[in-house]
Amino acid sequence: MLKEFVSLVDSKDDIVDVANLFSKAELKKWEKWIEIFESIRIDNVAVGLKQVSETYKLNKTEEVTVLAYVKFLELMINSVGRMENEMKEGVGKETVSPVNEVMYG
Repeated sequence: MLKEFVSLVDSKDDIVDVANLFSKAELKKWEKWIEIFESIRIDNVAVGLKQVSETYKLNKTEEVTVLAYVKFLELMINSVGRMENEMKEGVGKETVSPVNEVMYG
């Protein structure tokens, strides 16, 4: 499925429609994960996780997946923070507050 997705992305088509990659059951699962990920707000992770745990009955593997997504969000925040620091340093700013490198493990 990932190889097929990469082929879609690499094609000359302007629109990438993943729905064609999934069976009806897989599409339903994909939509569930999109809803879960959208529930987790980057500025208030705990509230999102509480909402997810109250809304969905997840197995251990799915819970690990959600926590991996939280870690991914942290990495993206840190990446943006580093880029902002580099930009500020490039225009002569003295000091910029350090980015917390490890929030969630």
